[in-house]
Amino acid sequence: MELTSLARSLCCASALALMPSAAWGQVQSASETPVNTRVMALGGGGHAIAQSTSALYVNPAAMSQSRVYHVDSSVLWDPSAGRWSFGGAVVDSTRRVGAGLAYHYSLLDGDTRNHDVRVALGVTLVEGVSLGITGRYMDYIGLGTANGVRGSAYSGFTLDAGLALKPWSWLSLGITGYSLSNPDTALSPLSIGGGIGIIPTDTLHIVADTVWDVTSFADGPRARWSGGVELLVSRVPLRIGYTYDDIRLNNPVHLITAGLGYIDQMFAVEASLRQEVHGGSQSTLLLNLRYFHRLL
Repeated sequence: MELTSLARSLCCASALALMPSAAWGQVQSASETPVNTRVMALGGGGHAIAQSTSALYVNPAAMSQSRVYHVDSSVLWDPSAGRWSFGGAVVDSTRRVGAGLAYHYSLLDGDTRNHDVRVALGVTLVEGVSLGITGRYMDYIGLGTANGVRGSAYSGFTLDAGLALKPWSWLSLGITGYSLSNPDTALSPLSIGGGIGIIPTDTLHIVADTVWDVTSFADGPRARWSGGVELLVSRVPLRIGYTYDDIRLNNPVHLITAGLGYIDQMFAVEASLRQEVHGGSQSTLLLNLRYFHRLL
């Protein structure tokens, strides 16, 4: 009897000791991090073509590949989660070194208030080769990390770094390391993303992207795959995309994305829709108002 009781005690102790390692790699459902209309409509990627304010969200290196001074303001509405987000961004890449700043304030169910600030620098080393870095401050309210399950409550800094290549006028490549400081949060885990952009003409862009979360899940890295097409018809951008996401939740989610707008020489109005079609039913709407400063 004593041996049986001792064996049971050892088994219980072993199970308790293994619980944190078995649970580690699970994540709480986290709020979506900010993007702009172009990034959302192309499936959430665009590492290779994310110029102007898009670069602040996916690849800071691509920011310096165009000579622009752009200012954005945005409103996001997610009725299924009761989330509103308001923000803005400014990018000045009129010189060899480009710089950008973005801020977003979000409300969840009218109560939870979150802040997201990004400061980015991008530099062109030689023609077709650029590097970039983004410092990010997050102040999000939510569930904290507990029992080996990463939470969405976090207040602190992290760092992204990217590389953009344009070997030919019709081909662009990009790669980004996200949250290189590996913060203990489901909001922005240590990840690596990359993409390819094919540009047959100035008015047509085709992109394919992936992002791999390398730390959050016990069964190994998980990925998000996306692709999209952008066609500029006169002054109207038409965008459509698709995403397969196995990162955010414990079950894979399929999404379709779309966007359109009007682009003038001095301003633009653009809107995007993201709709979960399998694994969820979340709908997200995003509106961008943009100002373009004309360079002399």
